[in-house]
Amino acid sequence: MIWMRWMLTILILGWMALPGMAQQQTAFDPQRHMRIAEVHSGMTGYGLSVFYGTKIERFEVEVVSVLKNFNPQGDVILIRCKGANLEHTGPIAGMSGSPIYLKDDSGKYRLVGAFAYGWQMMKDPLAGVQPIEYMMKLDTSTPTTSPTSASTSTPTQTNSRTVSPVRWSIGDIVWPAGTKPSQNAFPFSHWNIAPAPQLGGELTDAAQLHPLSTPLMTSGMPTSAMGQLESIFKSYGMVPLQSGGGSSANSSTTQPAVDLDPGSVLAVPLLTGDVDMTAIGTCTEVLGDRVYGFGHNFNNEGQVSWPMGSGRVNAVIASMMSSFKIGELSQIRGTLRADQMVGVAGVMGEAPPTVPIDLHLVYTDGSLDRNYHFNAAIHPKFTPLLAGAAISAAVSSARELPQYHTLDYDLKLDFEDGQTIEVHNTAVNSSANDVFADIGLPMMAAAENPFQRVMVKKISGTLTVTPEAREAVLLSVNLPKLKYQPGQMLKAYVTYRPFRAAEAILPVELELPRDLPEGTYQLVISDWQRFLQDEMSSKPFRFTAENIQQVFDVLHDYTSFRRDAVYLRLLRQPDGVAIGRVAMPHLPSSRRQILMDAGRSNTTPFVSSTVKVIPTPLVMSGAAEFQITIDQYAKVEVAGKPPKAEPAQPPPAKQEHKPAPKAEPPAVGGNEPVN
Repeated sequence: MIWMRWMLTILILGWMALPGMAQQQTAFDPQRHMRIAEVHSGMTGYGLSVFYGTKIERFEVEVVSVLKNFNPQGDVILIRCKGANLEHTGPIAGMSGSPIYLKDDSGKYRLVGAFAYGWQMMKDPLAGVQPIEYMMKLDTSTPTTSPTSASTSTPTQTNSRTVSPVRWSIGDIVWPAGTKPSQNAFPFSHWNIAPAPQLGGELTDAAQLHPLSTPLMTSGMPTSAMGQLESIFKSYGMVPLQSGGGSSANSSTTQPAVDLDPGSVLAVPLLTGDVDMTAIGTCTEVLGDRVYGFGHNFNNEGQVSWPMGSGRVNAVIASMMSSFKIGELSQIRGTLRADQMVGVAGVMGEAPPTVPIDLHLVYTDGSLDRNYHFNAAIHPKFTPLLAGAAISAAVSSARELPQYHTLDYDLKLDFEDGQTIEVHNTAVNSSANDVFADIGLPMMAAAENPFQRVMVKKISGTLTVTPEAREAVLLSVNLPKLKYQPGQMLKAYVTYRPFRAAEAILPVELELPRDLPEGTYQLVISDWQRFLQDEMSSKPFRFTAENIQQVFDVLHDYTSFRRDAVYLRLLRQPDGVAIGRVAMPHLPSSRRQILMDAGRSNTTPFVSSTVKVIPTPLVMSGAAEFQITIDQYAKVEVAGKPPKAEPAQPPPAKQEHKPAPKAEPPAVGGNEPVN
């Protein structure tokens, strides 16, 4: 019997040592905390929060009722508040997490929960409280598992047919909530926003009891850049607000240290440096080195690794829609590790690493030359957004971009596994979203794929602004000959109109393959958007991967497409087969059929093509298509005479232009008008 008692003791100790279990057994203290079952209408107490500076102030509360099963298997306490000007302001965004204490039957005040919910446009200071017994179950232990990854990408045999276990496509990328690629142009021309319901949202949500919005304190960010990012962050329950202080204050030696105590400001710095973006809430409870707060989720992601700090409040802004705090980060104090529906929890001590972002902004006219430095929190979805915010701030902080401008960007993305992606491209009359589309996709693809989570480690590069629009519209393409022999040189004349300049002609050539069979072929002369669309349609294998290395191969391919170029593509027959990303073009029909019938799921037929890229100093837009005939013995058919070249080459890349409204040029006659 003694050995049975020993076994039982060992099992109990092992059960308590399970991740998070010991914490759940010890975090809730009945002498300090009150269970939801003890709460009833009419109970009175008080709450703690900061309304100015770092001083924790008291306000009175009375229990109105308990809302049973308000959340799945969770109750919410409805309270009426008094004092601290709450009769005037109502619930304040930024109060999320303010501890609420109720007096029990013995006259003792115990912590019952966190101030967390409210209505819009309220006349009475009513609020919802998240029970503390739910929050005490948040696990602040260090994650014991590595990021999800595929164990292998080696094909397996099933019923005599080969099956590839995992396959990823660049089209599988899930963009952050609130952003969606435009369907009008590929990859993106603007963002379609769909904010999630929240306190501070639309009037149609006024009747709903929602978690209080999390104010996102932003300093150093231009108003125009704020407007571009506002709706995106709102979809995550955060409301960007312009504030002061922030990172610049962190380096000040005159600021006194601010402790994290129940009722103090709990700050989550997302971006620091020349721009500060910090989410503000309130600390609910501190037990040793463990910190609990917010009373509702930040992003509801479970285990996380966010910087966590203390802060201060500059002012409370009373609003008929919803009041909010304006505050700032004071000091980084540790790491936020848990983010669930009932609140957030972290551990004081060492802060998690961040992503340094170093940008050099230069104007070609010599009017501006400045360096910027930022540190972004590491997160698979937020880091790309924060990088976009940093770029937006860099290009528009000193002054707004000229109405007509060209932005050349040379950026380098270093990843934690040693991989590097270099992004070199040009955007005309752009916003930071154009750059974000190029750098955001590689970061999200590396972090969100079925093989391995690889986070970006560093972002650096140069942004060059030219105060003129280096763009042109393809008006028409003249193709003097429609019949060719294999191996001949195909010549065409592209008529284009640069912005605020005279029409010009660009001669282009494409050497036809000597092994080109007789038949009819499609010739496309286009800008980068049409070329990328056609490339994804004709060669889908270029944009798929079966392991993490191939993911980076796809990203290298994707980032190689330049906007400042003219693309020539001669589409051949569907005579190619790809096994994974290994292309086998120009196969005989018999061999091609054998490969297609082999039963491999990663076998992709594709259309072979002959491609030539002609760099230009201008960002081109437009496309034209032709049907040409390859006949080894036929006479050459002349469709038209080549036009006079005025000039024979594109104009210089840099030209002086006076500001004037941009007009869409009319189409000019030629052998083939541009679409």
